[in-house]
Amino acid sequence: MPIEHAKAWDTGMMGYGDELKQIVQGYPSADILELGAGRWPSFALSEMPSTIHSYTVNDISEHELSLLPEGYEKACFNVSGDAHAFRDTYDVVFSRFLAEHVPDGKAMHRNVYEVLREGGVAFHLIPTLYALPFVINKLMPERLTTPLLKLLSPRRAISPKFPAPYSACYGDPERMKRMLHEIGYRHVEVRNFYGHFYYEKIPVLKQLHERFSALAARRNWTLVSSYAYIRAFK
Repeated sequence: MPIEHAKAWDTGMMGYGDELKQIVQGYPSADILELGAGRWPSFALSEMPSTIHSYTVNDISEHELSLLPEGYEKACFNVSGDAHAFRDTYDVVFSRFLAEHVPDGKAMHRNVYEVLREGGVAFHLIPTLYALPFVINKLMPERLTTPLLKLLSPRRAISPKFPAPYSACYGDPERMKRMLHEIGYRHVEVRNFYGHFYYEKIPVLKQLHERFSALAARRNWTLVSSYAYIRAFK
């Protein structure tokens, strides 16, 4: 798969929805599940292909799910806990910036495998180690990283900020493929992106980071990629 640079967070975010819709279109009358979205699903029902059968939203909190807009189904379970009640239920399971907050990433992927039907696909957008901002976020205490994120982010608000252990969030494609194949996935694709918005407010550092990211993308230094799409087929 191609490796991309140039505002990777924009590329990854903007392209994610289009790729997800293409995946969903491959399943007639698809049942799809979004992990960890709570009251805020990533997509309106009208944004999904008209052929879907159901759009289910997952969260660990029943209260969050009770605030969902009408039309969505609900699945309350811990993504790294027990998902047996939803076994073999969904054609497509997806998440966006959830995996880094899960304490046991391999358990999450195992549960996704369990709730997928045979032939189904998982699609995740994750931040990856060992991009420097994420290493710092992983190692430093929340009392320091929270104000730092607010200071450096070009966005108007980052709220709330959840702890991020980055369990099983790696840019190394072979490492991710090995883990997912061990779970049982028959085919895994990893697509890396480079660059990060944390440097936008620091002009000199921003330029150095952009040059380094472009070099890393050309050289395929996946160890320092910033984000990745993970597509895994059951």
